[in-house]
Amino acid sequence: METERLKQRIGSVRNQFAIVSILSFLLSIPLLIAMEGSKWGQFVELFKKNKAVSTNLIASGLRFCGYNELATMTLKKTGAVTQSMANTAKRVIVIVGVAIALGESLDPIKLIGCSIGIGGVFLYSVIDQLLTKKNIVFRN
Repeated sequence: METERLKQRIGSVRNQFAIVSILSFLLSIPLLIAMEGSKWGQFVELFKKNKAVSTNLIASGLRFCGYNELATMTLKKTGAVTQSMANTAKRVIVIVGVAIALGESLDPIKLIGCSIGIGGVFLYSVIDQLLTKKNIVFRN
C-alpha cells in the first residue's frame, strides 16, 4: 500500500485483511449459489444434526482465518520473496512431518523433492545474508 491517503483510510494490516476477507466472501456467494445452491438445505440439516460437522467447520474456519491474518502480517513485515520461501519451507516440513507421523515410507522421489525445497530455502537464506552484509538488497 504505497498510496498514503489509502493507507490512512484503511489503517492497520488487520483492517486490510478484514476488507479482503469480506470482499472474498461476498464475491464467492454467487458462485456458491450457481454451483451448489440446490444442496444448501441438506447442508443446513447436516450442520444442525451432526455435532462433529459443525464443530470441525467452525474450528477449521477460525484456524484458516488466523493463518491468513498471520500470513498478511508476516508479508507486511518481511517481503514477498521471504514469505514465498517460508511458505515453501513450511510445505516441505509438513510433508516430512506427516510422513514420519503416519509411518509412510519416504520414497527417493519424495526425498529428492523435499531436499530441493529445503536446499532452496537454505540457499536463499545464505545468499540473502551475504548480500545484506554487502549492502546489496534485491527487495521491493
